Amino acid sequence: MDELIKDLKASGVHSIKSDSGIILEIFQDELIIPNKVDYLINRILTLEESSIEKVKLECPQGILDKLMVTRGKMKVIGERVIFKKQFAECENEKVPPYEVWPLLNKSSIAFLSEVMNITYELAEKFLKSMKTELPEQADKMFTVYTVNSEPAGAVFPHLEPDRDREGRMFWIGIHPDFKGKGYGKNLHLIGLHRLQHDFKAEKYLGVTRADNAAMRKVMEANGCIQERNSVFSLEYSFSG
Repeated sequence: MDELIKDLKASGVHSIKSDSGIILEIFQDELIIPNKVDYLINRILTLEESSIEKVKLECPQGILDKLMVTRGKMKVIGERVIFKKQFAECENEKVPPYEVWPLLNKSSIAFLSEVMNITYELAEKFLKSMKTELPEQADKMFTVYTVNSEPAGAVFPHLEPDRDREGRMFWIGIHPDFKGKGYGKNLHLIGLHRLQHDFKAEKYLGVTRADNAAMRKVMEANGCIQERNSVFSLEYSFSG
């Protein structure tokens, strides 16, 4: 598995691996050899003994049309749009108040379970997965936006491995009690601020569902520019 991922990387395919799955990315600025990439992805999908549960792929329509075997085996689950932002040297827009919480503290897990509307156990699993994917960054990622000293949302900024100081947000969400009040822009701005000043990112890349008008509006409001081409999300499950 690791050798196949290494070969994919050499072929222009970015990967994100966790305990249970792999995400493969081919964005429009990548230079790839479709036949080779198609062959390597197919080898991953046909591994007889694998500890992972799912493989996800994101790529533009033009590249997907050339991955004939991959397209036949993986299921299209949605379309996403890409936003980018270059950080200016003197970018010091006033940032709303925030705190950085311990990653696996009980109160951190409990708050995230409320924000994500999932069980405590699933929230803990999510954070442990993040720790596995980004072991050197995870402990400083749990960023909480506060409104009148009350936690209102969470964002997890980080540097994407092997992407030349590219900043991303692992996840972002407003607590149900604070939704519908326009706080999404502030939470995203906090994430951008931390990426630039704490993680020393030089640029930001954000991806969201094509039908997520609210998140697209947030990124536009914070100076992010939408790329012309969208990407399709595909998924393969080893359990059938």
